Amino acid sequence: MELTHQLYNGLLIFGLLYLTITICFCLLRAVLGPLFTDRIVAVNVIGIKTLIMICVLAFYMEEDYLLDISVVYALISFLAVVVLSKVYLTDYDTRISGKKPEEEDS
Repeated sequence: MELTHQLYNGLLIFGLLYLTITICFCLLRAVLGPLFTDRIVAVNVIGIKTLIMICVLAFYMEEDYLLDISVVYALISFLAVVVLSKVYLTDYDTRISGKKPEEEDS
């Protein structure tokens, strides 16, 4: 039984390391992405992978409060992507229309 437990813990640690490496690749895409959509998707994927890492860590450490933290993190990550998209779309609309944001109200 102890060998199974050690193999299971090794698998969880390997999963955490794999997620860490893929987060680094997503961070690279977020920095170097030629389009804004590439950057937004990369940020969203980083948020999801971080959420998965927190859940795996909660299972590894057998701490239930980390699952509550992961729910809060998921909400904050979602709101961050929505706000970034809104800011970009507002900026894009002002560039297309050629008006400043102050001129749109009148």
